[in-house]
Amino acid sequence: MAWMIVRQEVNWSRPKSKFSFNAKPKPEPQSFPHDFVDYAVSIGRATRAKPPKRRISEK
Repeated sequence: MAWMIVRQEVNWSRPKSKFSFNAKPKPEPQSFPHDFVDYAVSIGRATRAKPPKRRISEK
Protein backbone atom coordinates (compact mmCIF):
# COMPACT_ATOMS: atom_id res chain seq x y z
CA MET A 1 0.00 0.00 0.00
CA ALA A 2 1.09 3.54 -0.72
CA TRP A 3 0.10 6.80 0.94
CA MET A 4 -1.13 10.03 -0.63
CA ILE A 5 -2.81 13.29 0.28
CA VAL A 6 -5.81 13.76 -1.99
CA ARG A 7 -6.51 17.34 -3.16
CA GLN A 8 -9.42 16.58 -5.53
CA GLU A 9 -11.72 13.58 -5.74
CA VAL A 10 -10.33 10.88 -8.00
CA ASN A 11 -11.86 7.68 -9.44
CA TRP A 12 -10.00 4.89 -11.20
CA SER A 13 -10.72 1.35 -12.41
CA ARG A 14 -8.07 -1.28 -12.95
CA PRO A 15 -7.92 -2.40 -16.59
CA LYS A 16 -9.59 -5.78 -17.17
CA SER A 17 -10.58 -6.01 -13.51
CA LYS A 18 -13.72 -5.65 -11.45
CA PHE A 19 -11.91 -3.44 -8.93
CA SER A 20 -12.28 0.34 -8.89
CA PHE A 21 -11.11 2.96 -6.40
CA ASN A 22 -12.42 6.32 -5.20
CA ALA A 23 -10.62 8.82 -2.99
CA LYS A 24 -12.15 11.94 -1.49
CA PRO A 25 -10.06 14.99 -0.51
CA LYS A 26 -8.74 15.03 3.07
CA PRO A 27 -5.82 16.83 4.72
CA GLU A 28 -4.61 13.54 6.25
CA PRO A 29 -2.65 10.91 4.28
CA GLN A 30 -4.74 8.01 2.96
CA SER A 31 -3.60 4.50 2.07
CA PHE A 32 -4.38 2.93 -1.32
CA PRO A 33 -2.80 0.39 -3.72
CA HIS A 34 0.35 1.62 -5.49
CA ASP A 35 -1.19 1.66 -8.98
CA PHE A 36 -4.06 3.89 -7.84
CA VAL A 37 -1.68 6.28 -6.07
CA ASP A 38 0.51 6.42 -9.20
CA TYR A 39 -2.54 7.34 -11.29
CA ALA A 40 -3.81 10.02 -8.87
CA VAL A 41 -0.37 11.65 -8.66
CA SER A 42 0.11 11.50 -12.46
CA ILE A 43 -3.08 13.50 -13.10
CA GLY A 44 -2.24 16.03 -10.37
CA ARG A 45 -5.07 15.26 -7.97
CA ALA A 46 -2.86 13.96 -5.16
CA THR A 47 0.63 14.13 -3.75
CA ARG A 48 2.62 11.25 -2.32
CA ALA A 49 2.99 11.12 1.44
CA LYS A 50 5.04 9.15 3.92
CA PRO A 51 3.10 6.67 6.04
CA PRO A 52 2.11 8.06 9.44
CA LYS A 53 4.23 6.90 12.34
CA ARG A 54 2.73 4.14 14.42
CA ARG A 55 1.86 4.88 18.00
CA ILE A 56 3.42 2.59 20.54
CA SER A 57 0.80 1.56 23.06
CA GLU A 58 1.83 1.38 26.67
CA LYS A 59 1.15 -1.92 28.39
